Amino acid sequence: MQVGDMATLQAELAQAQQEKAKQEEMIAAYEEQRQQLHWELRKLQGAQEQSKQEAHSLQEKLRELSRRAQHWQQLHQDSERALAVQEEELVVCKVELAFLKEELRKAKEQVQDRNRQHHSP
Repeated sequence: MQVGDMATLQAELAQAQQEKAKQEEMIAAYEEQRQQLHWELRKLQGAQEQSKQEAHSLQEKLRELSRRAQHWQQLHQDSERALAVQEEELVVCKVELAFLKEELRKAKEQVQDRNRQHHSP
């Protein structure tokens, strides 16, 4: 082999080694970036799972609050019906009371009339 060929081969070897070093650096950078992206993906997956759990928890709370609201609404309706019945009973009692007062007034009047008739000469 000639000296010129040897120098060319050494230059090509040096260039290939530089290229190899450059590619190894790029591979290392890509690997670091891949690990970073993998870590971020895990973090996002964890956040997504937590969000799912929170959404499920909120749905459960919403169902419970809806159930309670329905219960209280039913109680309110029952109370309104009971109040309406009591108001009707009160009206009936007032009418009966007015009737009894009138009967009592008439009875007193009759007693007074009899007393006057018995005491009159």
